[in-house]
Amino acid sequence: MRSLEVHLFESETDVDLAIQGGLALPEQLASTDCTECDGPVGYSGIEFEPFVVVIDENDQDWAICVSCAGPILSYVDAFFPPVTKSHYVIDEDLDYF
Repeated sequence: MRSLEVHLFESETDVDLAIQGGLALPEQLASTDCTECDGPVGYSGIEFEPFVVVIDENDQDWAICVSCAGPILSYVDAFFPPVTKSHYVIDEDLDYF
């Protein structure tokens, strides 16, 4: 069995936050081409191109463009809707006893 981390970077801010938070090293996010199709990712063009970084259990990593990662990203969006906060405020709406 293999374990993979999948991180989607949709903006330059996401990259900065990942580096500052220790989630990824600058070297892991320095790729400028998709491993699958050789398309541009990250800061490779005039504008930022969203991309996915995959990290395996041996800390090997590779960058994939959003198009190539589409099946993974679409599956997650369709079958695991975003978590929403409860509409209840515990102190006001619920009595403890």
